[in-house]
Amino acid sequence: MSDLGELRQRIDALDTELLRLLNERANLAKEIGVIKNRASLPIYSPDREMKLLRSLIERSNGPLRPESIRAIYREIMSASLALENDIVIACLGPSGSSTHQTALSKFGSSVRYTPTNSIAEVLDRVSANEADCGVIPLEDPVHGFINSTLDELTNTDLSICAEILPETDKQTPATGMRHIILGRQINAPTGHDQTLVMLRIEDKPGALVSALEPFRQLQVNLAHFASRPSQKNKADTFFFVQTDGHVRDLETNGLLDALMQSCRSVKILGSYPKPQP
Repeated sequence: MSDLGELRQRIDALDTELLRLLNERANLAKEIGVIKNRASLPIYSPDREMKLLRSLIERSNGPLRPESIRAIYREIMSASLALENDIVIACLGPSGSSTHQTALSKFGSSVRYTPTNSIAEVLDRVSANEADCGVIPLEDPVHGFINSTLDELTNTDLSICAEILPETDKQTPATGMRHIILGRQINAPTGHDQTLVMLRIEDKPGALVSALEPFRQLQVNLAHFASRPSQKNKADTFFFVQTDGHVRDLETNGLLDALMQSCRSVKILGSYPKPQP
């Protein structure tokens, strides 16, 4: 059996090789950043992130657990993003807030974070190109969807590009909020997507049943529901539904056309990869 000193020497040698490989990876990330900037491509690609993490976990023979692999590569990808560009993430609340901690769990510690006083300010900073992405709460496990978030989503031109679920393990059930990440561009399909749709319907008996009928007819699954009164027209109600599939899928199967016929208006708030458990 190897003694402690020999094992540590082997680890030191591996660390040296790991550092060389990480720097090689970092140089490639810088080249990718140049290409993205030249082509005006989004810096943050949730589909690429999802595929990379899933592939790494599938190829791993252990003993590292999936959550450990995600944590390690979260920081590696964070460092790469920072090299690609000066990434700024706007998030609700001061440093150390629950939303800031959630953003850290997604983007790592190498990018810059800017605190805001309101959800509206988060969206304003992203819209004004003062931040690359914004992180805001979507749903509280006790009280449901956050009303102020839904109200702001009715007006913004930004698109939801990812969802962040509370971290859980076998000993600790989910107790935190669901968060969403918003950006200025629409995601490409990944094959494992969901879409948040806003329906504007007339506030009268039977209107909601009629509005949702296309989902039943086309057998499209609904995962979450919420409603908010219109701030501009008291005769209208905004109904928010989260459904399986990318917006391109919903266009192909005819759902969007059918919704246009049954609702006063339809707005796609974003299509994004289903969060990994």
